[in-house]
Amino acid sequence: MGLNMLTLPDQHLVAAVKLALDGKPGYYDDDYRSTTAGKVTPVHILFAPIASEKGEVVGGIGIIEDITERKRADEILKESEEQYRALVENASDLVFRLDDAGHFTFVNPAALRIVGYGEKELIGKHYATLIRPDMCEEAMKFFGRQFVKGIPNTYSEYPIIVKDGREIWVGQNTQLLFQDGKVVAFQAVARDITERKQAQEKLQKSEERYRTILEDIDEGYFEVDLAGHFTFVNDAECRDLGYSREELIGMSYRHYSDETTKKKLYEIFYNVYNTGTPVKRIPGQFISKDGRRHFNELSASLIRDAKGKPIGFRGISRDVTERRQAEEALQESEKRYQELSIVDELTQLHNSRHFYVQLKIELERSSRYELPLTLLLFDLDDFKAFNDAYGHVEGDRVLSRLGQVVKRCLRETDSAYRYGGEEFTILLPMTISADGAFTAERIRTELRKETFSPAPGRAVHVTVSIGLGQYKPQEDMKVFVHRVDQLMYQGKKNGKNRIYSES
Repeated sequence: MGLNMLTLPDQHLVAAVKLALDGKPGYYDDDYRSTTAGKVTPVHILFAPIASEKGEVVGGIGIIEDITERKRADEILKESEEQYRALVENASDLVFRLDDAGHFTFVNPAALRIVGYGEKELIGKHYATLIRPDMCEEAMKFFGRQFVKGIPNTYSEYPIIVKDGREIWVGQNTQLLFQDGKVVAFQAVARDITERKQAQEKLQKSEERYRTILEDIDEGYFEVDLAGHFTFVNDAECRDLGYSREELIGMSYRHYSDETTKKKLYEIFYNVYNTGTPVKRIPGQFISKDGRRHFNELSASLIRDAKGKPIGFRGISRDVTERRQAEEALQESEKRYQELSIVDELTQLHNSRHFYVQLKIELERSSRYELPLTLLLFDLDDFKAFNDAYGHVEGDRVLSRLGQVVKRCLRETDSAYRYGGEEFTILLPMTISADGAFTAERIRTELRKETFSPAPGRAVHVTVSIGLGQYKPQEDMKVFVHRVDQLMYQGKKNGKNRIYSES
């Protein structure tokens, strides 16, 4: 591009030529219009002096550079910077810049509004003056590590004290600014996270109270994942199972459950998972680390995540071994008491009171289902004479031995009773009189084999007389018993040691 093609402002040209004639280069930027095309072009013009061999200026040389692209780039950069500044100025977050020593060099309006300081108050002040005193050293170490290690971007959270003395928490992204490979400044964008921090602190305190309560209760508390592995246990659960917390975390309930409990727990937890309905007082038998077996009652409910998805179970476990043992002892005691109330202590056969209870049941069953029922009623022959000769102690031994003989001769469905004194009855359900006669004969024969020694050198055998009768449909209970009783006495009259029936 030649000078004749440009229309140069006189003052610029004169100044540039003058500098060249003085032996100094002259340069400037301007817009020039082509004399042929009328086009305006931004250019950079440099006039440099031309010296002779003697060093005298004898002329000058001019260089003209088209800087259209550079001007366009400058305009774009300027526009971008203006947009960036507009964003920073209008942002609701805190935006600021620090020099490499930590002093404020720029603060946006949002930051000034939040901290309560004016721009002149804050510019030049060290950043540490805003940080809560007890956190200042830690924060400075954090930024120092970023500076020394050249970490481009970091995120941190810490409390600052604003002008009116209030404490607020900020979450801050800090970026290092480099020039010629060296850190020259920090640029940061921070957001007020006070409400979130307060919510977290409340949640943490709530969780601490919750954990404290769980650790203080006597019952075991547990949390497991969906596969049944412990994710949390309290001290009581550890004591109950005999394992440390470290041993239990990750352990499955299958490890310390017997087979019946494993199956039961799987079914129950599967149902809780599908229905979401909590369960209470689940009985189970567990095995402690030392091999001790104990009974527990569990309650369980579903744990869900923030989206409502099931992620595990939580529950309370209570050792009820002592209570279970007490209940079993009580049941055993009640059973024993009941047995004592219906069992004759001497013969270990049922007593007469229970005889009539059971007889009524058997008669109703016989009538309803048209089943046969046979009754035996027998008495020791000459027992009074035995007692008179050898005493009641020896007589009691005979009664006791008779009870053992009778038990040996009966089926499981049969039942025997001490009716009174030396009289006894036997109920034979689903038995006709002919079959009942076989049982009667077995008792008579077995008792005849027993040898008693009521006195030195004496071997005594005892016999019984047995009456046998089959129940008649619609027969009155007392009439039935009286009928068989009369058959027994008929046997005694006919010689004793025999079985007497109507057939």
